[in-house]
Amino acid sequence: MPYELHPDLTTPRGGTVLWRYMDFAKFVEMLESRTLWFVRADQLEDPLEGTHTDAELANIRKHLLETRAQALIDVFRSARSGLYVSCWRSGSAESLAMWDLYGKGSGIVAVKSTVGRVRKAVATYKEPVYISNVKYVDWNHAPGLDNVLVACTRKDLAYQHESEVRVIICKATNSLDTEPRLGIRLPLDLERLITEVVVGPRDQKWVVRLVERVMKRYKLPQQVVASNRLTPRR
Repeated sequence: MPYELHPDLTTPRGGTVLWRYMDFAKFVEMLESRTLWFVRADQLEDPLEGTHTDAELANIRKHLLETRAQALIDVFRSARSGLYVSCWRSGSAESLAMWDLYGKGSGIVAVKSTVGRVRKAVATYKEPVYISNVKYVDWNHAPGLDNVLVACTRKDLAYQHESEVRVIICKATNSLDTEPRLGIRLPLDLERLITEVVVGPRDQKWVVRLVERVMKRYKLPQQVVASNRLTPRR
C-alpha cells in the first residue's frame, strides 16, 4: 500500500469528507481516463507554493554568504519538481466560495470522497503517497523550515478559506525524468473513490441530467445531486 504516514504531516481521519471541485470537461476526462490528476508542485497557480516564506528567506540571507544562500534557496525550489499534488477541500458542507472560484453556472461539479476512500483508491500505486492537511501561515513571520515535502503542505493565510487537504506523490530522485512531467495521471478505482457527485448551485437542471447520463455511460453507480445552497425555501 503506497500511502505512508509522515511524522511532520497531519493526515485527517479516514472519515473526513473531501470535495474536489472541477469544470465539466475535467470531470469527463477523469471518468474517461479513470485517473486522478496530480500537478507538479512548481506548476501550481500560487508562485509561492513549496518555497521559503519571507521570514525564512530573510533568515537564510542573514546567516549565510550571498552565493551560498542563493544556492540553498534554488535547490529548495527545484526540489518541488519531484512532488505531485492533488488538491481537495475538507468539510462536511459544500463551499459557495469554491463553487464561485471554479465558475458561476458554467457546468461545475464537485466529486465527494473521504480520506479513507482516497487511501484505498491509490493503494496500487508503487511510490509513496502522502495525505496532509494544509497549514495556513503568515508568510511574513512563519518559522524556519528545511523540508520541501512539508513546505508543499502550507500556504499563506490568504488561502485559509480553502480548508485544503493535499494528496502528494513523492517521486524518487532516481526516477525523475530529465525534464519532469507537468503532472501525473494516477489510475484508480472510481467506484471506490467517489461517494457522490454534486452539481453547482447556479447550474440549470439540464446540467444535472447531463451529468447523470455521463455517469451511467461510464457505469458508475454513485448518486448525482444538485446543490440547493441558492434555492429559495418555501
